[in-house]
Amino acid sequence: MLAVVHSVTSLTRLLDALALFEDDRRVRVLFTAIPGATVPGGVDAFLGDIEARTLSWDECAGREFDLAMTAASSGPLHAVRAPLLNIPHGAGYNKILPGTRNPEPGTRNPQPGRPGLRAQPGTAAA
Repeated sequence: MLAVVHSVTSLTRLLDALALFEDDRRVRVLFTAIPGATVPGGVDAFLGDIEARTLSWDECAGREFDLAMTAASSGPLHAVRAPLLNIPHGAGYNKILPGTRNPEPGTRNPQPGRPGLRAQPGTAAA
């Protein structure tokens, strides 16, 4: 399996997901840092700290992998020769900013105090 790393944040998320394969001796994980990442600082040091098996991006070119996993969608992912699993890079990826959603249960109001859909007792909210 190839883990494609964009940033320290995405690497942290990948490690969370890769922990599921930790005890499976059939799965060998290799890490690579994607070129052109927006925030590449610290990736190489982090990979070194965890003693990860790494390949350069150029070493990955032309190689086929059973699966590739990433936690970001930028860069030349199209060049990866494997089925690609793209996971969110953490809670902030899908976060809702404070004040943009009504926390009242059963409402679908985008903002507090504004009319919106309200779930009727015994029905699911649309």
